[in-house]
Amino acid sequence: VGNYAGALKLYYFSMLLMNSLPDEQIEYNSVNFTTDIPEQINRIIAGLRFTLVDDKTLSNKEREITVQMKYSDLNRLKEVSTLDFTFWDGGNQVSVQGRDGLAAFRLFGASAKFDDIKLNIKYAYYEARKEYSVIADLWPVVDKPVFNASKTVNLGAVSQEKVVEQGRRPGNWNMKLEYKQNVPVAEAITRSAVRFLNIVSEGKPATIRKAYQNDPFLRDKILNYVTLNHPEPLSKNIKANINKTKSGYELRKVRMLHTYPSLHKQSTEYLVLDFNDKGDLIDLNASITESLYQTFVKQSEFGKDWDNRQQIIKFVEKYRTAYLTRDIKTVDLMFAEDALILVGRKIKRKKLPENAVQFRKLSNEPDYEYIKLTKKNYLSRQQKVFKSQKDIFLNFSSFDIVKKGNTKNVYGVEMRQSYASTTYSDEGYLFLLIDFSERDPLIYVRAWQPNEWNDSSLVRTANFRIYK
Repeated sequence: VGNYAGALKLYYFSMLLMNSLPDEQIEYNSVNFTTDIPEQINRIIAGLRFTLVDDKTLSNKEREITVQMKYSDLNRLKEVSTLDFTFWDGGNQVSVQGRDGLAAFRLFGASAKFDDIKLNIKYAYYEARKEYSVIADLWPVVDKPVFNASKTVNLGAVSQEKVVEQGRRPGNWNMKLEYKQNVPVAEAITRSAVRFLNIVSEGKPATIRKAYQNDPFLRDKILNYVTLNHPEPLSKNIKANINKTKSGYELRKVRMLHTYPSLHKQSTEYLVLDFNDKGDLIDLNASITESLYQTFVKQSEFGKDWDNRQQIIKFVEKYRTAYLTRDIKTVDLMFAEDALILVGRKIKRKKLPENAVQFRKLSNEPDYEYIKLTKKNYLSRQQKVFKSQKDIFLNFSSFDIVKKGNTKNVYGVEMRQSYASTTYSDEGYLFLLIDFSERDPLIYVRAWQPNEWNDSSLVRTANFRIYK
């Protein structure tokens, strides 16, 4: 819901496919796609609205802008879950990813003095053309349509806040935390969160090492997160929810700005901070979008299975963060051939009994031996990429939780991920099969498939039977 970035990209890719055909008009089921698809692109672009909500001067040559993103459809304003746009900063086209209705970005140098700024909504996605081999092949040879996708934002629309600072340093945080049930360690959680925000704002590796020296797992994860994603909190006013989890509590969501210089990309992100029963910080992960989260909350109301769905969400967020922090050990575990157990913040191996899970080929899916081989090659390549690339960014373009009807407490997780690094980009499909019958969730199957156009060829929950 609200994934306008994904919609524009796929509509545009569809137009490239149509332009490769000799037919002047392409129709199916009384729909003329030759005219319908460009109309859909124009409709989305025309309906998108940007409103300036924050304007901060951080220094004489640095300025932070926050815009609200809405979509107007039949005089109704809808939430924008994801949207990409670019702007010219005087030297480069800078790419910005907005999430959950907000997009923040920094202006540097001469651009910090702009009175207004032209935002160009992304629809062509040249850098993503290799996600589908046919699009990569067609890109240089077919006509590529051009749309008027610019929106101008007046930067004088709100009072500009002067926050002139010498370098990065901690600030005064206004923490407004909401929770539905009693949280006896709410004050301790607040202190731990403020401490974390101060340390991240300072951005000094030595400070991180000293602050978390007694927790090597957390120390290394925060170090990699800060070093590789250049995060900065986007507001001193933190409005977040505290939720009970299996291992303690989570604080969801803390809005951050990530910067990837070699990708010329700035991304609005939301962190989920995990705490133990004493209120001590034990983990951090980049969250899924709010629209997806609320979708799973609503689904759990019918199945009364929120505890299981919450664990799945946290696993997927841990998976995404493993790429953002280049934690090859965690990625390796998540793709291992043995069964896995998710215990609190860590993942452990467990030997899977023989014939406990059986794979059934139903239609056009590849056989399971091919999936294993693909997974092995993928991990080998990924380890090299982690070591060689300056910047890496990973996101999900789809994410579904499917309850397996004939096996109690078993769920399939089916998601498509988009991946970009300094010199390479791709898209792939990840499948997980998870059993919640035991104390800790057991992940039986992880299947990786790259670049599949046809949904019928993808491995899904129905392909597996569990015998216990």
